[in-house]
Parts: sequence; structure tokens; C-alpha cells
Amino acid sequence: MDQGIDSINSIVEINRATRIGVGAASYYTYATTLQGVPITLFGTSIATAAFPRLAERLAQKRPDLFEKDFLKITRLMFWIAMPVVVVSYFGRGYLARLLYGQSAPTVALIFGYLAVAILFRILYSIISRWFYAQKDTKTPLFVSLFAIALNIFLVFSLAKPSTYGVTGLALAQSIVAVTEVSILVIIMLIREPMLLNRAFWGAIMRIVSVTGFSVVATFIMVSLLPLEVADRGFITLGFKLGLIGLVTAGVHIAISALFGLEEAEIFLTRAREIIMRPIRLQ
Repeated sequence: MDQGIDSINSIVEINRATRIGVGAASYYTYATTLQGVPITLFGTSIATAAFPRLAERLAQKRPDLFEKDFLKITRLMFWIAMPVVVVSYFGRGYLARLLYGQSAPTVALIFGYLAVAILFRILYSIISRWFYAQKDTKTPLFVSLFAIALNIFLVFSLAKPSTYGVTGLALAQSIVAVTEVSILVIIMLIREPMLLNRAFWGAIMRIVSVTGFSVVATFIMVSLLPLEVADRGFITLGFKLGLIGLVTAGVHIAISALFGLEEAEIFLTRAREIIMRPIRLQ
């Protein structure tokens, strides 16, 4: 119920979008579709794969290993999510034009407001599993009900022609995503005050610092490969967006390794194993 109840938000948002202006509902649907891709790919999939291991740790009566694995997975998802959000924000115009053509300007504008929601929806995927692994499905459900009520209030407050228009829907969603994750984290810390230890916060701060370099790299690439009025087609737009994403990812991984982040070391070790794997000829 908790995972599916967010569809109520979609119903309210689309209904509100139809009252804002012609095409607003379509533009918002396009933007939320783009938003859903990284959330599903880097949030839901990783959290779903990690959940059996988390539940197994508690079944083994090893809460210490449960907490260790949870923090490790959360750090990894945060490390992955940051460059994804950076590329999504700076590359929103390229992506929107590549997929939606004439609707690109409005879709890109809305998608920019959803960038914050991408990060916190990805984090929500693993944080909610912390409760599920402990057989607590009520807390995330009640928090989601509160988030839905808050979203409905913000939608009717922000998504008006006299305020933010259709972008108010995206702004409301980002505010709600931050609020929902924040409430769950506060509840976690009330139950386990020492869960998010100094080492965890130190790693988070280093990841944030690394992201600063990623932002600079992305900004430079966008300046070198600007989105021109005449840019059309998969080859032109795909090449620019792909190169921007590749450089951003490269800088993120390289600076992370210099900062001694274990996520980068794991990635580089795995990449080295794949590259150096011998090819068997039959």
C-alpha cells in the first residue's frame, strides 16, 4: 500500500495541471516520466536487490551487520545519485529536446524543479527498506499519508497561474520528497540514536564535496557544448549529452578516488576486473 499510494499524488497533480492551461498536463507527465527513470534505475532496483540481505541480517540476529550493510548501501546510492542529479539538471534541455521536440522548453523547465526530488526519492527507496526489514510497514505508510496531504496542500498553493503555474507541481513534489525523507530519518534516529555515526556523515560530506567538482565539470562541458537552436536528432543531441555525462561521471569517480571514498575504489576494482578478464576463444 505504501509503495503504491503515491499514485494518489499523480491523480491530484494531473487534475490540477489540466486546470492551469493547455498542454500543462502533458508537459508535466513528460517531465515526471523522465524523473522516474533514474529513480527506478538507481533507487528502486538497488534497494530491492539489497532488501533480502538486510532482512537476512536481522533474521540472523545480527543488528550490527544490518546497520553496517544499510549504511554502506545508503552511501553507495547517495554517491551514485549525486552525479545523476547534476547531469539531469544541467542536461535537462538536451534530454527534453531529444525526446519531446517542440515541448522541450517547458518540459526542461519542469524537470529542473524535479532534480531535488530525484535525489530524495532515490534515498527514500533504501530508507523505507530499513523499516520494512524490521517488519515495520506502518511507519512509512503513515509518513506517506502525511506527505500526500502536504503535497495536495502545496499543489493548490503553488500550482496556480498567479504563482508558479505548472512548475509549482514540480516544486511541491521536491518539497514533499525532502520532507518525507527527513521525517523518516528523524524517526530512525529516535529509535537508533547512534545509527548515523560520525564516519557516515564524514563520508556524506566528502561525497558532497566531490559533487562540487562534478558541478564545475558539467558546467564547463555545457559551456563547451551548448544547446544550439538548430540542434536536432539523436546523433547531435545524443553526442553532446553523452559526452557531458561521461565527463561528469569520470570527474566524479576520479575525485572520489582522490578523496579516499570506498565507493570509487569498489567501482574501479570491478571495472579493472572486467577489463583485464581474459577472453576465451572456442
